[in-house]
Amino acid sequence: MSKDKKDFNKPIQEQAFGDILNSMDSFFNQAINHFQTSRPIAVHQYETADNFIIEAELPGIKKEQVQLDIFQNNIKISIHDEEARERQDKTNNISQQAFRYQRSDRIISLPFAINETDLKANLSQGLLTIKIQKKRKRIQIDSKEV
Repeated sequence: MSKDKKDFNKPIQEQAFGDILNSMDSFFNQAINHFQTSRPIAVHQYETADNFIIEAELPGIKKEQVQLDIFQNNIKISIHDEEARERQDKTNNISQQAFRYQRSDRIISLPFAINETDLKANLSQGLLTIKIQKKRKRIQIDSKEV
């Protein structure tokens, strides 16, 4: 049997061009392993006598990476995390670049419109605390008996 026929009967990864296929397969597997989807932002909401409080768990996130947007009765918490790395090995003439970008958003709807002056936010030890002052007024209802 000729050498070509012997290669034809082998599994594809053992054939002559199998190394190329293995390299491509390895490349895509590594890309998928390093691909990060956005992570959900865990939120806890509760009320006190004076404030409506939203706590968001943001471990490892810095203040510069967090953005808060207010529109009508919604608060949007956005996280932007990016990192660029470059490594060069001049002896082997190899240059390697890596870039990572992650974005997460969470919209919290409240039962009342939000005014920016009534809101305070603080990020400490991975916990974002948003306090919104309550400005509810109870209206007294008069009744006249006929």
